[in-house]
Amino acid sequence: MVGGLLIKEVVFYMTNKEKIYNIIVEKSKEFDIQKFLISRKGGITTEEVAQLLKMARPNVSFILNHLVREGKIVKIISKPVYYIEKNRLAYFLGNKVKEEMLLKDLIDFLNLRKEKECAFENIIGHDGSLKGQIEQAKAAVLYPPYGLHTLIIGPPGSGKSFFAEMMYKFSLQNGRVGPLEVLNCADYYNNPQLLMSHLFGHVKGAYTGADVDKIGLVEKADKGILFLDEVHRLPPEGQEMLFYLIDKGVYRRLGDTVERTANLMIVAATTEKPDSFLLKTFMRRIPVIIQLPSFEGRPLNEKIEIIVYLFKEEAKRLNLNIIVHPELISLLLSLQYEGNIGELKSIIQLLCSKAFLMNYETKRNFLKIDLTLLPSVYFNVGKSKTINFDKFLIISSEIEREIDKYDFYEFIAMKYNELKEKGIVEIFEIMLGDNFGKNGNHP
Repeated sequence: MVGGLLIKEVVFYMTNKEKIYNIIVEKSKEFDIQKFLISRKGGITTEEVAQLLKMARPNVSFILNHLVREGKIVKIISKPVYYIEKNRLAYFLGNKVKEEMLLKDLIDFLNLRKEKECAFENIIGHDGSLKGQIEQAKAAVLYPPYGLHTLIIGPPGSGKSFFAEMMYKFSLQNGRVGPLEVLNCADYYNNPQLLMSHLFGHVKGAYTGADVDKIGLVEKADKGILFLDEVHRLPPEGQEMLFYLIDKGVYRRLGDTVERTANLMIVAATTEKPDSFLLKTFMRRIPVIIQLPSFEGRPLNEKIEIIVYLFKEEAKRLNLNIIVHPELISLLLSLQYEGNIGELKSIIQLLCSKAFLMNYETKRNFLKIDLTLLPSVYFNVGKSKTINFDKFLIISSEIEREIDKYDFYEFIAMKYNELKEKGIVEIFEIMLGDNFGKNGNHP
């Protein structure tokens, strides 16, 4: 009897904040991402809480937002807004949980969980010239417990950083929850001490200016991946500290005598020959070496896909359709790029910026990209001539459409082969005719 009275008394004196939190905890026990996306089961709205407790909606909203700021519940932004207990959501999302999340965040996570190999499918050539490299990367990432250390070699602009990012996404899709930490060693090339501090951390007084203790990227990357870009800029003492970490799983902050532990996968990238800058003792601890080809080394179909993809990215950025003429793509295929895909991307952005400027006053919902926009350094068009186009490609942020009865890619390949056989200047003189300029016939 007394016990019953005590229970009633406790319930009676429970605050509104406690009541609301308890309701969300109970409701969240039903939460599953897939079920929530279908029926919203496991979440609760402000209106539903207000009805259950017979409270004014503004008061409930105020308390719910306070609980969000305290990190006890998560706000799922949709129409209407739903609330879920944070620990329950973290059971599914791990460290991806934030105070406020879009409904799209849950959809994306579910898609990643279902399509475990979609990360590498984002790479052009995943089923072609890069198939072997991707198989190496998958094996390295999946090797227990934290993956095999990997070195990615390739010319500048060949996509090493993007490849490393896909390795990390692939690791998340296969159950890893650790972070990705990135260090470009070239950023600190002239200050090795600062580089080492950024990598391993330091204790107060380790060097002039070290006023407080600082954790390094090795510590932040524990259970995840540490990506070292331009690793050939890492000094020998840094390499020695890294292979000690690989061997023993321990490291020291600069100026510290205390050993700390870290378990992580190291992915490094370089444009240089490994034996020209890496210590042999360090190289022996990197079991996986992945070589990426240059843009020139890619098959023709992949090079066309890369160019179209880069134009598509600009279409997304500008929220405009982009009309691209095949002659331009053929010429871009024929040029030599010291910076590979990075340089090609810069040229395409330059073309789009010129077209955007020309289009700024007319406010049309598309950009025209043709040979007239190319800088003379890439192609000298000579005297005024006319282009008569019978086909072109429309690229939008959603789709690519071919406006013609012919196969567009096949047409580009044909023009590219003509360029290879006759030379750029000769073939374009044939293609352009005698009146190239303002009076050209453009769609």
